[in-house]
Amino acid sequence: MASSPHPHLERLADFITKRRGWILAAVIAATVGLGSQIPHIQADPAPEKLIQSFEGGGPDVGKLYRGAFHQNDEEVMFVLVQAPDVLSRPVLQYMHELGEHFEAQPYIREARSITEMPMPRRVEPKPSSDNLEDLDSLDELDTTTPKKDAKQEATLDALLDLVESQPKRFPNGIRDLGPELSTSVKTDPIVQGPTVTDADAKAIAKAVESSPLLEGRLVSKDRKVAAIALYLAHAGSNQTIAAVHDMEAYLRSHPPTGDIEVHLGGLPYLRSRMVDNMRSDQIVLLPLALLVCMALLWLSFRWLPGVVLPIAAVLMTVVIVMGGMAVTGQSINALTNIIPVLLIIIGISDGIHLVGRYREEVARVGPERAAEADQRTVRTMAVACFLTSATTAIGLGSLAVSNNAMLRDFGLVAGLGVMVAYIVTITFVPASLGWVRPPPPPNHDGRGGQRIEGLTVMLTERVLRHPWAVMAVTAALLLGMGYVGSKVRIDHALLDQFDKADPVYVTTRLMERELSGVRPLEVVLTGPPGTFSQPKTIAALDAVREWGDAQPAIISSMSYDDLLRQTYALITNDSAAWHEPFDNTQQVGALVKILRLRKDAPLGHWLTANESQARLQFNVRDVGAQATMHFIDALEHHIDRKLDPLGIHAQMTGEAYEGSRGQEAVIYDLISSLLSAIGMIFVLLAVVFRSVRLGLLSIPPNLVPLVGTVAYMSARNIPLNAATAIIFSISIGLAVDGTIHVLSRFREETERGMRPRAALIRAARGTGRGIIVSCVTLMAGFGVLLMSAFVPVRQFGELIAVTVGLCLLATMIVQPALLKLAGLSRAKRREHRDEDHRIANALAARRDDPPR
Repeated sequence: MASSPHPHLERLADFITKRRGWILAAVIAATVGLGSQIPHIQADPAPEKLIQSFEGGGPDVGKLYRGAFHQNDEEVMFVLVQAPDVLSRPVLQYMHELGEHFEAQPYIREARSITEMPMPRRVEPKPSSDNLEDLDSLDELDTTTPKKDAKQEATLDALLDLVESQPKRFPNGIRDLGPELSTSVKTDPIVQGPTVTDADAKAIAKAVESSPLLEGRLVSKDRKVAAIALYLAHAGSNQTIAAVHDMEAYLRSHPPTGDIEVHLGGLPYLRSRMVDNMRSDQIVLLPLALLVCMALLWLSFRWLPGVVLPIAAVLMTVVIVMGGMAVTGQSINALTNIIPVLLIIIGISDGIHLVGRYREEVARVGPERAAEADQRTVRTMAVACFLTSATTAIGLGSLAVSNNAMLRDFGLVAGLGVMVAYIVTITFVPASLGWVRPPPPPNHDGRGGQRIEGLTVMLTERVLRHPWAVMAVTAALLLGMGYVGSKVRIDHALLDQFDKADPVYVTTRLMERELSGVRPLEVVLTGPPGTFSQPKTIAALDAVREWGDAQPAIISSMSYDDLLRQTYALITNDSAAWHEPFDNTQQVGALVKILRLRKDAPLGHWLTANESQARLQFNVRDVGAQATMHFIDALEHHIDRKLDPLGIHAQMTGEAYEGSRGQEAVIYDLISSLLSAIGMIFVLLAVVFRSVRLGLLSIPPNLVPLVGTVAYMSARNIPLNAATAIIFSISIGLAVDGTIHVLSRFREETERGMRPRAALIRAARGTGRGIIVSCVTLMAGFGVLLMSAFVPVRQFGELIAVTVGLCLLATMIVQPALLKLAGLSRAKRREHRDEDHRIANALAARRDDPPR
């Protein structure tokens, strides 16, 4: 056997084929050891992180918001109750029982419903000898009111301040407020005990009617939907999922009667459903991907070891990678959930090329020299398979430049996983081949393989006859697809993850239609202490809210002034007070003081103690990131125009903000990751092939699938976002795989002295079948993603299949044309022309000199 021109490959081949036992033991030990850690892997279902960017001060604003106002909207779940009249006694009784049951559970910190929450209202007091209508002055009120404690004194002082601040409403002082104070204001829950009485139901209906703050938040305007807000005690993913499952089990075992319907909603429920869907995907997609790969391997090779060994290699890869994720603390999310299927489908490609080359070598040297064929397979395929794996890993790893943490994690884990697949496959498969019976000669596997090879050779011959025409058509197609692709929609919505018939989608739309939705936009307003007690500040804030409420993306808004107006309307017993502007600081200060004296102190969730920070909340529809961003930009402009002159500046947080702002970075991330990947792939190929020219020639054919996929997305109205952008990082690595095999074989044949045409024909015959089988396997394998429970995953499977199909066409048509035109250096082409000229001259001379 001739010595190898690459001593490192010779040593690698010797090591793998002569140390089979050690290699297999090491791979199996790694698989078992890391596989034992898989049960400890965590799930992190957060769909908004798909478009969440951590640029700027986003997380700090969220921390500021939670610290200042003691809020965390992500911890709130909702039980939605639908009925013809949710304020009827039977419905209220059912809601009350649900609220009491869930509040008693250890995973619920607090339950709030219209039967259990503090309900500001007026009630008739018990008969008293005191009559406020007989008072002539505030001093007389002081002498007739028993001073029981400091809180009562503070409340009385606040009432007196309120009366003094409104001489027009109270021209006779406290005597004008006397008739209103003959009924007392209560803020405790209406229902006391386990039973909702008819009187309780009437009181609740009356309280809801007089409290506009409840409409659209806990009760719909048409009184057909009501919500129970459940504040979770733990925000951890596993605890949340367990809590949601327990709630679902309870609701199934205690169904409502009559016309009552019950649903779960809110971000914790949405995330729990995502985890359930991810688990369902793993149960369905993994076996399907394996079955597809096994079927295609059998149809291609008709040789049992050629099916079992590549499948075993990718399965061990999945176990090692998932175990590594558990050890390093990486969690399973909407993106990393597809990594197992991704590794199976991508990793099987190296196995296909190894088995295909092994069959070719066995057919050349004979079954009795199978060990030599095994060694030659490693020597000839190790570099090509390394390059295909490395370029795919580079494409995935290029996501490390992303501003999005979820994309970065996905790119790094998937990229490392592809290299693990290469190491396992290049060691395990050749090491195992020496212990199995050699494959039958290619002509024993039927005519299918010969037909594929014949078709690839015929296609290559036709391309080589008209290379310039092929390049002209390719350029025209690129321009056309580029134009169509430029119209692609860039957007992302929270509910993009779910079908319209999914319970999560239905419930979320119900909450948007009847209540306040699930996407809060929190605005933290900061100014000098006391700023927010100024009537002009409240008037400016009202102007901003009035504009915001009129925007189509907004369901409703709320701020601290709503609580002030509710309190004022209750005290005066006048609903018109809801719409009156505040006259002076004394009036606002009195209402603030009254609210702070309440036991539940609701104002603390909206206004800080020193009145230097206030909270403004907009409830946003799931209209997509683009529409949300347009609203946010316009809101910032209105806030600057109305509040900045008062010394107030705004910072934003909340799911609607954090889940939309990151969309701006999608295109930047996509372009930067693609440019990084293309640059690294070019350098890698140029170094390995020791040719800048071949490195450059690998780029044009791989632009075709990328541009074509964008055009397809535009035609199908599939949006470009963080979830679909990863397709291009994967595609750039997959697209160059076929190119590498063609370049490697072309270079191998030309180094033997073959001319470009003959070398390309030989390369087509030697690699065409493997490329076609690999691409069909990838397309069929990724096609199983169409069975996913997630809409983006189904779109991913569809788009990656389109990309791989275009890769196949570009590799089989565009790449040979390019290599025919520029595959050899100028010096080599000049040498060939001179040689052709000498041969032609010799033939001409022979014709001119007839034999004697």
